[in-house]
Amino acid sequence: MPGPQPHPAHIAVFNVPMHGHVNPTLGVVEELVRRGHRVTYAVTEEFVHQVKAAGAEPVLYPDAGDGSEAPEEMGEGFARVVDTALASLPALTRAFDRDRPDLVLCDVYAFAGLLLGASRQTPVVVASPTHLAYDGIVPEFFGVPGLPQIPGFGKLTAAFAEHGVDSARILELVHPEHAVAFFPRAFQRRADTVAARDVAYVGPALGDRSYQGSWQPPRPDLPVLLVSLGSQFTRRPDFYRSCVQAFAELPWHVVMSVGHAVAPDELGPLPDTVEVHPHVPQLAVLAHADAFVTHAGMGGTMEALHYGVPLVAVPQMAEQRVNAARIEQLRLGVHLPRETVTPEALREAVLRVSSDRDVRAGVAAMRREITDAGGAGAAADLIERAL
Repeated sequence: MPGPQPHPAHIAVFNVPMHGHVNPTLGVVEELVRRGHRVTYAVTEEFVHQVKAAGAEPVLYPDAGDGSEAPEEMGEGFARVVDTALASLPALTRAFDRDRPDLVLCDVYAFAGLLLGASRQTPVVVASPTHLAYDGIVPEFFGVPGLPQIPGFGKLTAAFAEHGVDSARILELVHPEHAVAFFPRAFQRRADTVAARDVAYVGPALGDRSYQGSWQPPRPDLPVLLVSLGSQFTRRPDFYRSCVQAFAELPWHVVMSVGHAVAPDELGPLPDTVEVHPHVPQLAVLAHADAFVTHAGMGGTMEALHYGVPLVAVPQMAEQRVNAARIEQLRLGVHLPRETVTPEALREAVLRVSSDRDVRAGVAAMRREITDAGGAGAAADLIERAL
């Protein structure tokens, strides 16, 4: 039972400018606003619309990215988010010195939020759209023995020291006092080794995404397949061509999200049963889908399981390979390593996951776990406890 409701508070959300990190938080923002809290959200221009739609006040910081695709090596990605955090500090320091929050909700890679919260003795809740730190996460994700060997980690500790904050506070992202995880505990890798003291595994906290548009199957008699590699790894025309070849002659309706870097005419002749778009309203499509070919990012994986959709996981980097292994271990679908992708392998995998009884049972069990996890309400309860 939740305790007495706290007085309305100012909650500041800090994130990295990536859809897979921002999207999971939006339902929580909606719930906090519904409960009477004021939410500000540190964000780049690209995400202003989504943040406003959830009811938060955007606080802009400059986008330090160069528009290139996210690196497959997670160490290089870590160094990039450190640079993003340090570039954002001047703007965010000015903004939050004028408007001090009562609590910081900080993505696991949003180092600026952790630093500002620590330097001002503000309570911090870690928001994790990926596995919470478990024994072995650093070598499995980053391919190095420990945190000090991750590219950019030394620069991050120097920045903390420069702002008068003990660099040991960085470890709060590894051993947080309060944490919200956007997946059920059953999906967490080595859950018994997670060190967070107060953690809520809330599942996907899905909010209103009607601003993304709607979608209805044009042929109610055909099963629906969604194909997407998310927002970061879309420059894969050969992969998308393999998908067209795999599914063109199947009695399925196929929806493919390919990003802006791949034009539909690069994929060859498209039958009437295959539609290709830069982006699709993913939740609207998943609500009708019978299978999902995915890069196995945590956000899309959880969204599919929320709707009871089995998965064909084609991971593009280390974190996604951990997710793909969990998908196979928990009978939620199959892991198809990208070096083994052929039209024949894709077709066989989709037909298998859409008909296999064990997969159907595994997906149904995880869907129940997600329903029981509590979503945005459970996340807001933890945040209010931390207040």
